[in-house]
Amino acid sequence: MSTEPRRGIAATRAERAVREALELVDAGGLEALTMRQLADRLGLHLPAIYRLFDGKDALIDEMAESILAGAVSILPASGEWAPRARAMASGLRTALLTHRDGARIVGGNYAAKHSNLTYVDTLVGCMLAAGLTRKHALWAASALFCFVLGEALEEQGAQGGEIDVLKDVLGAQQYAHLAAGPVEPLLDFEARFAFGLELLIAGIESVVRG
Repeated sequence: MSTEPRRGIAATRAERAVREALELVDAGGLEALTMRQLADRLGLHLPAIYRLFDGKDALIDEMAESILAGAVSILPASGEWAPRARAMASGLRTALLTHRDGARIVGGNYAAKHSNLTYVDTLVGCMLAAGLTRKHALWAASALFCFVLGEALEEQGAQGGEIDVLKDVLGAQQYAHLAAGPVEPLLDFEARFAFGLELLIAGIESVVRG
């Protein structure tokens, strides 16, 4: 048998393993994912998993790539830069929130892989289209990506009951501005994402105007 069919079989097995790993995380969180559990779920011996991935970090890199592929699949092909930036940010947020701990998975990933590089490259192109210099376009793309990632991380970390805890703590009147309220908007993730995104868009426009 040639090496090509073997590579194809390995790739298919790896893709299935990534899907199953994401399902394990969806069910129990990132802490629930172990290589042994994944092997058991796939009906494989543990060494077979390590033939697909060098270790858990390599597996998580592939999981991040799979999540980012969801954002890449809906990249806007053309149009004015600001609507494109909004669509890209919203698409990334949706992809991250599709899977439990999606932001943690992607946030710990620095692998130079296709979906990762495609998304960032397209975002840099969008920032260049806004009229930023190349250096500022790189920084703006990073700021936008990190904003979406951070907001998704906050949202996925919320377990419920935070409002009551905050109100109890703020009742001591040690934090005047927070105690003045209202507290609820702090956890209105949809609204605060939209507001923060518009702040970034306005900031980019301001830099371009110079």
